[in-house]
Amino acid sequence: MSHAAALPEKLVADAYGELFYYPQHDETIAKIWNEPGNAAALETLIDDPKAPAKARFVAAEVLFARDLTFVRRHDRAMIARIYAVALQRKLTGHLNAWGFLWYDDTAGLVGDRFSSLGKAAIPVLRELLEDRTVMRGYFGSEEATIGNGAKFRIRDFAAYYLSQIVDKPLALKEEPPMSADYAMRDAAIAKLVADLPGD
Repeated sequence: MSHAAALPEKLVADAYGELFYYPQHDETIAKIWNEPGNAAALETLIDDPKAPAKARFVAAEVLFARDLTFVRRHDRAMIARIYAVALQRKLTGHLNAWGFLWYDDTAGLVGDRFSSLGKAAIPVLRELLEDRTVMRGYFGSEEATIGNGAKFRIRDFAAYYLSQIVDKPLALKEEPPMSADYAMRDAAIAKLVADLPGD
């Protein structure tokens, strides 16, 4: 098996280490990036729609960390879709990396990638607005209490990332302990959507 062919399997199996856990995160990034041949293989991998979703996602994360210019060489909407799938499948293993949204105005390390992709990510995020799946999986004492208590939906994550891209904060005043007032959230999301470019 060629090096490029073996890379997806290694990324899926966490052969270099678990990427989204600290303090080993940076060390795992370095191991993946520094292995001879991986830099080019990672770029090939993100363009392969037949590759495992986790492998493409990890490849994109390594590239964001080590060579941000890669976004100029690839379709940004395609990269945004990689991240949309990663969110829906919770490929980080936990939700902390996706941020606490309007609670503390953070998109998280991974969620912030949508802002980096800019307007090209808007169509993908608009599709995610249709996904009302409630997400749980924050860890840490206070973080788990706040994050899991908020009962964020995929829709809520997408709306928050959209609001960052178009610089129109969601009109929400929820504070911990959040009540998961979906009617209030949906009203704010509807206003945001009405103000999106092209609408």
